[in-house]
Amino acid sequence: SGRNGKIMTFKICMIEDDSDLANLIKEHLVRYDFEVLICEDFKNIDKFVEEHSPNLILLDINIPYYDGFYWCGEIRKITKVPIIFMSARTEDYDQVRAIMSGGDDYVTKPFSHELLLAKVNSQLRRAYGEYAGNETATDCGDCSFNKLRFTLKCGDNQIDLPKNEAILIGILFDSYPNVVSREKILSEIWDSDMFVEENTLNVTVSRVRKKLKDMGSNLQVITVRGMGYKVEYEG
Repeated sequence: SGRNGKIMTFKICMIEDDSDLANLIKEHLVRYDFEVLICEDFKNIDKFVEEHSPNLILLDINIPYYDGFYWCGEIRKITKVPIIFMSARTEDYDQVRAIMSGGDDYVTKPFSHELLLAKVNSQLRRAYGEYAGNETATDCGDCSFNKLRFTLKCGDNQIDLPKNEAILIGILFDSYPNVVSREKILSEIWDSDMFVEENTLNVTVSRVRKKLKDMGSNLQVITVRGMGYKVEYEG
């Protein structure tokens, strides 16, 4: 039945180039019913994360090619799941940089297994457990959207959405059945200091429409002239 009586095994991706340490940590976490995947290809960490859709990421700072700060920024383009940095660097500056680049917590090596486990559990509770309530998934019509994993589910079909489409779906689902203005959507998806062509939003909307249709959903994204968009459900 998995942890806490829930039928959910949390999946952790570990990005750590010291393979002895990585395997020690994995061995410990597996005892607590976690599924742990260790990254081997440090050139394509974003692909590794995208392929495995973890619930949490453990990320070392000193890794080959690019450092953990860089990869944290790249991972944040794909997913909002908790990221815990693991590093021998003890400077405040590094911890601040870790948080600024999108990290959720920081553990200094060498650390005890107990401390790491406590931090992992704390982040998972915050993201998925009793503190998170139902904030992780939004149901609308015949679909369910997971805000942390950017996945859209309809019946037996589930797809991963790119960030822009995920944000659009999130806003429309949260506001259902009301209309959301184009301005609100644009400001949520793109930083206001970026110049956005009107057409960019149109393209994002039409991609979302196509995906809903391909999944066999009865939800439709309706254009409300002069106002914005809303979702309608015919079911």
